[in-house]
Amino acid sequence: MPRTSFLLTEDIAIVTKFLAIVDRLSRLAETLAVVLIFGYCGLMLAEVFARAQAQSFSFSWEFSQYAMAAVFALASGPAIRTGVHVRITMLTETLPLKPAKWVDVAANLAALAVATLIAIAMWVKVGKSIDRNIVATTVTQTPLWIPQLFVLWGFAQLWLDLLARLIRRVTEQSYEWRGADAEPVDV
Repeated sequence: MPRTSFLLTEDIAIVTKFLAIVDRLSRLAETLAVVLIFGYCGLMLAEVFARAQAQSFSFSWEFSQYAMAAVFALASGPAIRTGVHVRITMLTETLPLKPAKWVDVAANLAALAVATLIAIAMWVKVGKSIDRNIVATTVTQTPLWIPQLFVLWGFAQLWLDLLARLIRRVTEQSYEWRGADAEPVDV
């Protein structure tokens, strides 16, 4: 049973609902990242076949770069949720449980601060792209706010997943879903 004695019953219900919404949004971002990976692969395969015929799609490299940036950003939050981000646990593995928890909380707060700065920077970038009607300098002249919006969503999702992890860690709930997507034989 999680230790939530400092929360009122109504607060617990609100926090639980918030965490459930963050988890759903995280799963949606993860799903979109997977769809974009498949789209990226399809686009690159189409380009390979086109070049074999002495042709090329003028937009393939541009759109594949947008897709990879979006995949990176959209998958960052779900990676926090499932505990697959690369991190060094040498310090926390040598500490007793309680100090290790608070070192983890401090690291999570630092990550939240960095994610906040990144999300704000992307918000400003998307806003400027919309205000100035900035388009790609390529043949397609893609309005840049469109791919930037996916990256903004990804970093906002990272912030939400970091916040959810922090809440779960402080209230002694399960904060990582290690092996959540693994086959039973892999866990």
